[in-house]
Amino acid sequence: MKKAAKHTSKAAMIAEKDRAIVLAAHEHFLRDGFAGASMDGIAKSAGVSVKTIYSHFENKNELFSKVMIAACTDHLLSGELPSDEMLSERFAWFREATQRGLMEAGREYLRHLLSAEQLALYRVVTRDADRFPELGRQYQKNFARGRTGILIAYLKSVARAKAWTKRNTTQDAALYEALLRAGIYEEALHGLLTVNSDVVEKHALASSKTMWKLLTRDCG
Repeated sequence: MKKAAKHTSKAAMIAEKDRAIVLAAHEHFLRDGFAGASMDGIAKSAGVSVKTIYSHFENKNELFSKVMIAACTDHLLSGELPSDEMLSERFAWFREATQRGLMEAGREYLRHLLSAEQLALYRVVTRDADRFPELGRQYQKNFARGRTGILIAYLKSVARAKAWTKRNTTQDAALYEALLRAGIYEEALHGLLTVNSDVVEKHALASSKTMWKLLTRDCG
């Protein structure tokens, strides 16, 4: 019994060190990229030795890949895209086939897209895509399955509620994404715009007004 308890304790200690290393590496890689992050700095932040890091991960490449691919995952939407019923429970606006609902959908999209972590993640993905091509694929896969998928599902529910039988909701979502990103994403990405709730609110409102006009005009 004591031997089993000792083994469990050792495994828990190893797992805890692994988590500490990954958390510290996440911070350093998002801030400094692959080349800029040092194993010495990661070890110091994790409270372990560099030797301990290499006992958990074969090299810097392996640690970077594990940390960044995990960072690309949208944990709110881990796994498959939730059903419409689940999305309705998570987002009250999902049930609103109105311009207001469209605006709230856009605001939710922008909150995620323009968060400090997502901007930092995208910078690292583009900076190191040539060295780690899987990183770019993982980012696109998760973003498309997640936030883009929610917009498509929402616009499908709007089309059903409005009896818009001829709408291509995938194209509608792509257009709405383009409106939401226009004039704000590149600026935020390059540090030319300070993102706050007012900025997000105004941009979501303007984008949704334009999109709603297009939807209702084409189906009027």
